[in-house]
Amino acid sequence: MDGPFRSEPVPTVGLQSRAATSERALDRELAFTETYIANRQEHIAIREARCLEQGRLLYPIREGDLFAGRHMKAALDPDGLLVGFGLEHDDSGRIYYCDFDRLRQAVGGLDDPRYRRRCEEMLAFWEREDTQTRYLEALPEDVRRATRNSIANKGIRLAGVLLDYDRLMRLGLPGLRREVRRHHTAAVAGDGRAPRFYEGMLMALDLLERTCRLYAEEARRMARETDRPDWRPEAEQMASDLEHLTRQAPCTMRQGLQLAWLYSVMAGVTNFGRMDVYLGDLCVSDIEAGRLTEERAVELLVAFWRLVADARFHFNARIIVGGRARRNEANADRFALLAMEASRRSHTTEPQLSLRFYEGQNPVLMDRALQVIGDGCVYPILYNDEVNVPAVENAFGVSADEAAHYLPYGCGEYALDHRSFGSPNTALYLLKAVQVAMHNGVDPDTGELTGLRTGEFASFETFEEFWAAYARQVEYHVQQVARAHAVEYEIERSTASFLYASMLFDDCLERGRSLVDGGARYRGAVIESMGLVNAGDCLAAIKKLVYDEKRFTPEQLLRMLEADWEGYERERWLFVNAPKYGNDDPEADRLVCRVSEQACRSCMEQAAEVDMDYVLLVCINNWAHMKFGEQTGATPDGRRAGTPIANGNGPTAGNDHNGVTAFLNSIAKPDPSIHAGYVHNMKFSKRLFRENRPKLDALLRGYFANGGTQAMITVVGRDDLEAAMREPESYANLMVRVGGFCARFVELEPDLQRDIINRTCHE
Repeated sequence: MDGPFRSEPVPTVGLQSRAATSERALDRELAFTETYIANRQEHIAIREARCLEQGRLLYPIREGDLFAGRHMKAALDPDGLLVGFGLEHDDSGRIYYCDFDRLRQAVGGLDDPRYRRRCEEMLAFWEREDTQTRYLEALPEDVRRATRNSIANKGIRLAGVLLDYDRLMRLGLPGLRREVRRHHTAAVAGDGRAPRFYEGMLMALDLLERTCRLYAEEARRMARETDRPDWRPEAEQMASDLEHLTRQAPCTMRQGLQLAWLYSVMAGVTNFGRMDVYLGDLCVSDIEAGRLTEERAVELLVAFWRLVADARFHFNARIIVGGRARRNEANADRFALLAMEASRRSHTTEPQLSLRFYEGQNPVLMDRALQVIGDGCVYPILYNDEVNVPAVENAFGVSADEAAHYLPYGCGEYALDHRSFGSPNTALYLLKAVQVAMHNGVDPDTGELTGLRTGEFASFETFEEFWAAYARQVEYHVQQVARAHAVEYEIERSTASFLYASMLFDDCLERGRSLVDGGARYRGAVIESMGLVNAGDCLAAIKKLVYDEKRFTPEQLLRMLEADWEGYERERWLFVNAPKYGNDDPEADRLVCRVSEQACRSCMEQAAEVDMDYVLLVCINNWAHMKFGEQTGATPDGRRAGTPIANGNGPTAGNDHNGVTAFLNSIAKPDPSIHAGYVHNMKFSKRLFRENRPKLDALLRGYFANGGTQAMITVVGRDDLEAAMREPESYANLMVRVGGFCARFVELEPDLQRDIINRTCHE
């Protein structure tokens, strides 16, 4: 099997496009595969390090760049590797991955019979060895069946890896190498840890240092050859910084940004931690020494922001500022203000700048945040430490000191900064659980037996009996997705060491284990939920109209839903006007809170069963409220088939009609101490932000004092959104919150644009 994969190594940078080498279009994939096969019997850390030589491909520097390190992603770029190693989808991969559809297409277009045969053998190999394939094969049949349906689903990746960038800044690459060598020496002496684990890390550091040198050479060459005299000193400085980083820890903010970015790219991580902590001191030192002005600091941050945006991480790219447990708050605050200005100027959808705040924090930060948001920037996202820190303490089962290091990542999930790992790789569709409970375990939209046989709808004499059937569907599927998480971690543990990530994750070096193999201080599972609000609204309508008032029998309701309410407009009006979450209605809010608590506690109960520190629910929904809505028939909340469901923990678009105070009161009610992050999207008018700031300030103060955990705010008028649909070329920079991420409005699909327009704009 080894023979067909002989190929010369591919350089790390300065790559040609596939179009330029079409007759050998898959040489890089063949080289990666050959390396993997040649090292199958090696320790997984050694195999990973050698594969990284082939599988971490980077773009050349572009003229005008201030930082080096663009990388290729197969999912988004025709030059990206179709076979490789990555942590999550936004980084091309799911551990050792193969993009089967595109690889088959590429193989089918090859003319040389011998070359094509080699590539066909490569494809056959990855059909067995791809990590996703191995994971699915390892799942017990009952788990596979129960997590491959319309209520529950699963995948594999390493999302939510939050590195200790502060340690990286303090040690630099040479200091990190010294630490790894110290542990390696002790392991060789026989302390019980595996020396090969550390050898793999040293090889990974070698690769990163070589990459710095290659980029430095390229920057120097470009400085000599550029026709832009204004950029020549930037290229020379870039080269100098890259060479410096191979010898010392960063001494300037620019060097710190370069190291943070390049390490992240090589590691495959897509979130950037508490940047005001790890760069605040460097930034202020530069300014006070005269090496940097504040204006120049903002220019550097804007350049970094644009590099992040060009990488198109979509649901990730978090940069956190503010909050409790920061070193040297004065310096951190100064950096945070510069970061907000960079977001205001850059007009990019990423990075997702997020501001944590608490009583006693410098009020200038919040004031500036609201100014920036009011200027049409959807950042920063606001996180309330007064609620979140004690909530995380309870949900994660950690001390208050540890909880103060919570960070939102991705679409809004929480983890403990470089302390806990819990990749959100499974999904739970709670609205579908209501439908299935109404049909004795059958999905009415597919006709398939999806859940448990919990009884016919007509057989339930009370609402509590029906609730019990619904709750059993949820509990059963939570059990199965938790088991799927456990199998996933076992596959990942035996497959890779995640060298770069483990080097900057608490306790991994000391324990000699990767972050998924007992190295991380806390290991958990995070389950994404969709349809939580719709499930509560449906249950509220069923309780009121079927059980309490007995206006309709279960059979009548099922007939109306099957007809998608056609011919039942008057009846539908009653269900549409049943209590709805988002209006401070006690009954509707109570049902949504009950749905939330039941699902959250079902998750928490699984931690001991699957030997994890925590299993927690999140309600984030990114764009999934559209996708899941399209696949869902009519529901008892009055919703028609195929229409969107609620986004995150907000009301279904247009269902909140009692004003902004009622809306904020509702979304603050679900208990935050039993989950790992709920998303709250809010749309406010320009007038409120720009002409009535005292009212806005009072609303937000009241919301956060009432238990509000966070706010993702879009400031835009309905007229602007409608005009952007008609004249997209005139509104290219109009940004909106979609779910746990933001986007340029004109780049969204029309159905999603209409959903955003229909969300209530609070005056």
